[in-house]
Amino acid sequence: MSTAEPDLRAEDLHLGYDDRAVVSGLDLAIPPGRITAIVGANACGKSTLLRALARLLTPAKGR
Repeated sequence: MSTAEPDLRAEDLHLGYDDRAVVSGLDLAIPPGRITAIVGANACGKSTLLRALARLLTPAKGR
């Protein structure tokens, strides 16, 4: 297990569109050199999360 700082991190992330919240209070740390999968049911926010991580969507709250 690596003790290095995560390459990608999100803290208290809140995402959505207009008045519709899609992701609320997400904390995420993806370690360097690891393969990570984001899985979930349809319409649960996977694509919205990826858009935010790519900085294509501005979070309502968090970083």
